[in-house]
Order: sequence, then C-alpha cells, then structure tokens
Amino acid sequence: MPPSIILSHPQLGENIGAAARAMANFGLTDLRLVKPRHGWPDAKATAMAAGAAKVVEEARVFDTLREALADLNIVYATTARERGIAKEVLTPAEAAARLHMASARGEKAGILFGNERAGLDNDEISLCDCVITIPTAHFASINLGQAVLLTAYEWFRAADITPPARLEHGPVHRKPTRAELVDLFDHLERELKASGFLFPPEKHDAMSRAIRATIHRARLTYQEVQTLRGMIAALAKGKHRPSKDVKDA
Repeated sequence: MPPSIILSHPQLGENIGAAARAMANFGLTDLRLVKPRHGWPDAKATAMAAGAAKVVEEARVFDTLREALADLNIVYATTARERGIAKEVLTPAEAAARLHMASARGEKAGILFGNERAGLDNDEISLCDCVITIPTAHFASINLGQAVLLTAYEWFRAADITPPARLEHGPVHRKPTRAELVDLFDHLERELKASGFLFPPEKHDAMSRAIRATIHRARLTYQEVQTLRGMIAALAKGKHRPSKDVKDA
C-alpha cells in the first residue's frame, strides 16, 4: 500500500507533471491536489509527466487539505524550515522505513508537499504526524518535483532488492556456460604447456588454478571468451591460419 502524494496549492502544472513522473518511476500512483492555482486538468502537467500521464489523469482534486487527508491514518509533512512546532524530524530514508511498516499494518499513509513559493504553513504541518527534511549541503530549497522524486526514491529503495553491483549481459553478450569457460581454460592451458610456460611440472596445477582465478575475476561474456580463444589460437598457430580449436563466434 504505497503512500499517497499530496500537493497543497501547487502553482505550476509543470511541477505537478514532474511530481507525477517521479511517482511513476518509483511505484507511487495516488496523486492528490489541493486547489492547484491554474485549475484542473492542466495540459502542462500532462505534457511534463510524459510516460506518467496516467498518474496525472487519475489525480484527485480537493478544495481543502482536510478533505485530501481525511482517509489517511498517517501523514508526514515535507519542509526544510523551522516552524516553531514540536514535531519529530525524519530523513527521507527513515520516513520510508516507517511508512513501509505502516503499510504492513494495513495503514494508509500520505506525504504532504507545500507550494513552490512558501512551502507548508504551520496550520498544514499541524495536521501531520512528523516532518520530513531532505538533507542538503548549504541551500535547503528544493524544487517540488525534485522533492517528490527524492522522497519517492527512498520509499522504493527501502524495499528494493536490486543488487548493489552487477554485470549487464545483453542477448549478444550473455554470460558463458560453465562448459564454454572450461573449454577456454583447457585451450589456454594446453597452449601454455606446449609453449613451456607451465614449468616446472610440479607447479603446473598451482599455476593453472591461478590462471583460472584471474579469468574468473574478469567475469567474461560469451563473446569475450570466444575472442580470447581466437587470440590464443592466432598466437599459437599464426593469425592468418584458421584454428580447429575455436568455433565461430
């Protein structure tokens, strides 16, 4: 149950569209607008949303903030300003973690953003449980679309299982099978033995294991394996003569 995004009195359709696009990027769909300045629908919002036009088209418009928040159990306000109100201040990451826990309990949540000129006022913040402040270096003011993007990203990231690092293998550059990799080992070791590199004999096994470990660390693609085998064959037999050791890539 992803949180709703509520924009209070947004001034520019472009910023609404940018917010909708950010929402779609990270799995949020419920956009609520409180009295947008230029009315609704807004062609500029739809144009800016690009592929996320559906989020804009399904956005709900409310006359008051109270109406926009009425069905929500938890609401966090986003602001970088001190408002003189005793509220717990969360980073976007901490807010995302808490919102996921609330979602697991079946609670409906929302994240409230103020307008581009002045942000949220004290009355609006008083309707919310906590405050989210995005850490910055020196300049605290962030564009509305960017603020939604950063907050939505942290929500998505809190449950994302994407590995921190991976090697991309497209259809042409797939990972080699174990048999193809072993064939490379055998081919290289055969030629190295023939050239006298794997010497003395008692060190043959240790040297072969070290070579295999080096090749493993390279994380070669199938095409790269075939290219290496072609290079080995060319060095061993002369680059202008075809080799029977290597299949066509």
